[in-house]
Amino acid sequence: MGNEIVEKYFKHADFADQGKRALAEIIAKTGFQPEKEIFRGQIYDDDKVASLVYKGVWRDGPAVLKIQGLRPEIDEIRMIGAFNGQNGSSAIRLPEFYGGSKWDERAGYGYLLLEYIDAPRIYQTPFANRKQTDDFCAFYQEYKTKCLSEPFFSKEPNERSSLVFTAQRVSHWARIAQAKGHLTEGRVENVGRFLSLAGRHLPSIGMEFMHGHLTSEDIFKLPGNKYVLMSNLFWSYRPECYDMTFHLWYGLKSLRDQNMTAAQIKGYLQSWFEAYKKIPSIAQDTDFERKFDMAMAERCLGALLVDIRNQHYTDDREKYVGHLTRIFQELFGYFADKLEKM
Repeated sequence: MGNEIVEKYFKHADFADQGKRALAEIIAKTGFQPEKEIFRGQIYDDDKVASLVYKGVWRDGPAVLKIQGLRPEIDEIRMIGAFNGQNGSSAIRLPEFYGGSKWDERAGYGYLLLEYIDAPRIYQTPFANRKQTDDFCAFYQEYKTKCLSEPFFSKEPNERSSLVFTAQRVSHWARIAQAKGHLTEGRVENVGRFLSLAGRHLPSIGMEFMHGHLTSEDIFKLPGNKYVLMSNLFWSYRPECYDMTFHLWYGLKSLRDQNMTAAQIKGYLQSWFEAYKKIPSIAQDTDFERKFDMAMAERCLGALLVDIRNQHYTDDREKYVGHLTRIFQELFGYFADKLEKM
């Protein structure tokens, strides 16, 4: 069980106009005073707004208001309570929850009032330096061994396998690419190659309960090596190593340096792989490389099908799209080649 966002691309109606009404109602109800919009959650397109986040003031202190316009399978308020109920870490926590309302069908939205975190991210995209890499690995060990003492939600009998989960996502991305006119012959070939690899490798790669949106933007670092986790709507079961590769994909798709080569990025990813292998919870896994490569291949394919053309580019859009496409195509081929030899 988990919340699905991208999967609702073809069904979701834009929340932007309704969000204005929701904001006014929440202001009247709570006394929250918005200062500025700080995030707009979209399902790929500008006209598919799913959530709105505002920084402002509540009860004379800084706060954040998150308005959820897309009905979740599991409400984020419930996620926060479930996390806090089992979290055994003194170093990692969630923002303090001040109040809110679970998604209400009649109102058409839910909302959360949360602590405003005034702290830097664990690293800035697109790249982490060596110290930041080591810091992320220390965070990851704490997160895997103490934040997740047990899954917040039981795995249901009909829970999808890694193969079914991934194949369904790839099929959905391909449908989106086709609807947008981006499903080229080369991308069709990539899909076929990936699904062949998935059929070979994913049946022996398990699903794990994890944070499903673990980017550098979602981890704030506080003094004393303490951390605050954001995007808590996304805790769910995912294929092993998904949470180790998600932030790498997120950083790479923000790359704007036209001089950066695929060879340099392969070296950067290899440095992460070597750092990961030293994490105590990973070091004992003799199958780690295969799981990591499979997760990276999935991330690269997703970038090629939908993500690259759904980035914000200030100028020279097609130049950046072309550069990122070449980078991710070479990376996809690199990981696919490795997996075919395993």
